[in-house]
Amino acid sequence: MATLAVGIDVGTSSVKAVAVKRTSSGYSLKSVGQAEIRRAEYNPEESPQALAEAALRALERITQDSSFARKPCAFAVSGPRVAPRLFKFPSIPKGEVEQAIRFEAEQIIPFDLAQAALDYVLFDEVMEEGKPQMEGLVVAVHKEEVDKRYVLLKSAGFDPVVLDIDTLALANAYIETEGVGERETVALINIGARFTNLAITHGPRRVFVRDIASGGDMLSRAVSEIYGLDLPMAEKRKREAVYTPLEDLGGGGEEAFEGGENAGGTESGNEEYVLLDGDETSMGLTSGGSKESADTLTGDEGFQASGETQNSMGAAQKVSANRAVLADALGDLVSEIQDTFKYYINRRIIPRVDKVRLCGGTAKFPDIDDFFSSQLGVPSALWNPFARLDVGAVTKKFPANFLDELGPTMAVALGLAMRQF
Repeated sequence: MATLAVGIDVGTSSVKAVAVKRTSSGYSLKSVGQAEIRRAEYNPEESPQALAEAALRALERITQDSSFARKPCAFAVSGPRVAPRLFKFPSIPKGEVEQAIRFEAEQIIPFDLAQAALDYVLFDEVMEEGKPQMEGLVVAVHKEEVDKRYVLLKSAGFDPVVLDIDTLALANAYIETEGVGERETVALINIGARFTNLAITHGPRRVFVRDIASGGDMLSRAVSEIYGLDLPMAEKRKREAVYTPLEDLGGGGEEAFEGGENAGGTESGNEEYVLLDGDETSMGLTSGGSKESADTLTGDEGFQASGETQNSMGAAQKVSANRAVLADALGDLVSEIQDTFKYYINRRIIPRVDKVRLCGGTAKFPDIDDFFSSQLGVPSALWNPFARLDVGAVTKKFPANFLDELGPTMAVALGLAMRQF
């Protein structure tokens, strides 16, 4: 067993690193790091060479912490060249499983397996019509993606030894820290800059995963369009929205910005399955859907509002501003998630979704949990994966509440670190 395990999450906009130890009572956080990856759309002043080396430079900043430098680490990949697929076939002897899964993968993986790294995980057997069925998840990753990430990490001074995919690392972090009941279904939504990782855990041993090509960049573009800001300013304003309400912008333009700134069981039939309308048969379908319009205050305006009423109106206006941006930016993402829920529910793969947990940098945007709750019809809340760790070893290194702020961005890195135990 490793004494210190390190997980490195190389995202689009930042590198996240976590070092943990496993103890008799759980996990102890030993170090944490984050470094920005400067990107052309938000840093137009950077030279092409600086932008090309941005991920390497961010990783090198992480290695300044001795907890990470030259340590064995787990890393992950995501995106269109990662292909996770479910499989199911009649139960067979264990010695025949690997060959059967490879044959199955050849039918369902969308690229040549000769150019892929392939792995799989078996779930518990299920019973269908009284006969046992083997069920699991097979994952193929294009070797070019693996090689590129491996070389990047080695160049920065890391020792990459474990390969995973973002969605499975996300699920691993939740199962290890929060636990999942045998009949419980939890959807984990990690909203990154360009991609959103979706992992649906049904019980502690079954997980269904998907990457969706939409994320926080869409929110930055919405802020840019609605408030008349250029993209670098809109990205800055999006991140500050946690502390300064968007409505302080007052309707757009650089001047407005500056003024605001200053001012259950696995046997079929044992659970109640909720069937949904719109039985999509393809995981790639996008229904488009109607985007929720902003909440508005209506009615006669000719009255003298009390202080309490004015406060309520102010709160409603804040929700309205946030909802307008969220609906504009994340409507397509919500539609993709809804389609995914329908896909699994209508095929009786899961009975329902009991709750949604949000993480990633964008998940800290104000009112996003209420937005997802209302759009998906499932209770949604921000998830901080550090909440159940022993953080005593690192709290003195950081300002008060820093780990609470950072935690929701660290789920994949934490899940990667935990993979080594």
